[in-house]
Amino acid sequence: MPFGLSNAPATFHRLMDLILAGIKWQSCLVYIDDIVVFSSTFEQHLKDLSSVFDRLKTAGLTLKASKCDFCRKKLKYLGHIITPDGIKPDPGLIDSVKLFPQPTRLKDIQPFLGLTGYYRKFIKDYAKISKPLLAKIRSHQKSKRPTNNIEWSVECTTAF
Repeated sequence: MPFGLSNAPATFHRLMDLILAGIKWQSCLVYIDDIVVFSSTFEQHLKDLSSVFDRLKTAGLTLKASKCDFCRKKLKYLGHIITPDGIKPDPGLIDSVKLFPQPTRLKDIQPFLGLTGYYRKFIKDYAKISKPLLAKIRSHQKSKRPTNNIEWSVECTTAF
């Protein structure tokens, strides 16, 4: 399926949901074409992998070996590091938050909030911290004479 089509990713994701129905959330997770198989023991993991492979084969789908990692205790998945100890944000993406330039225009605030919002579960009091930046966006949206300039306050600097 050509992914240049606007609905191709959603269609493929629905296909993967159908193929992995019954085992999704039990022994695997899928996001479009990224599949994670998880198990409590190595022996069970081999069985779970076999189940996923069988379903993909039956559906006529193949895997590219160079893009696969098997039997890992630590992996990067959708911007997170997953280990037996839990889930953490990917340090590489955290660096992109730290290096994000301070917004100079209102339209620059939204991408920053999108990036930080993705990791909100790891940021204590995220809603409270981001409130001054969200207030800037909301006041701009409600304004009868919107401007793209930012009046950057101490609260905004602290939130950023």
